[in-house]
Amino acid sequence: MYLKETLDQFTSINNILKLLKKSPGFNKYCIQERLPKETVITSDKRRKYIYIIEDGFMKLVFEGTNKHNFSYILQKGAFPHLPVYTEDIPKHMMLIALTDVVWWKIEFHFFKEMMELEDPRNYIMLHQLAETRRRLYVIAVQEKLSSRESIYFSLNTMIDYGLRVSEKAVELPKFLTYQILADNSNTSKSYTSKVLSNLREKGILESQKKPWRINDVQKLQELIDAEALLAIL
Repeated sequence: MYLKETLDQFTSINNILKLLKKSPGFNKYCIQERLPKETVITSDKRRKYIYIIEDGFMKLVFEGTNKHNFSYILQKGAFPHLPVYTEDIPKHMMLIALTDVVWWKIEFHFFKEMMELEDPRNYIMLHQLAETRRRLYVIAVQEKLSSRESIYFSLNTMIDYGLRVSEKAVELPKFLTYQILADNSNTSKSYTSKVLSNLREKGILESQKKPWRINDVQKLQELIDAEALLAIL
């Protein structure tokens, strides 16, 4: 068993870069890149690099069987994908920059060699597995919800990426749109718009201009199935 705080601190991007900079080869094998908003990156099993996000938000989309995709949002400190073993690399994966993004492009074998030296307890891999398990659990819970509940659920997950402006209110991230929320809820844009209109009528949501604002987080959460809500909190 591990303390979450221990893994979170060790796997922060500042600490990871600190460990990598112990090697004189850091500047040769690690490159900082800037990606403009709406950049789309596709990849297959041929991977030479891994990436870690330093600033901004990205959407990660996995292509599943029968074109059934699932996705989640990544932010600062996240690895878009850090494989446990070679066969674990997905066949098709797409990254979409929801905002301007800064990330580090790291040569995979260099990263692997440095972690064998600096992370002998595999804290980084354990943290990655724990985070991935949580994301997949949230996706599995959301799949059981009705379309309306799924929108409420997705809207609530966006709170983590927003700014709390008072005890009750939260400004949602500026990248959030009807289409992004619909995709995240696995519903249509038109239906999502209808549900959000109802939330505006109740005074729970303001979405006429950016950033969107949830005026009463508790009232929104009361609309979500109790078991599903536990998956978020």
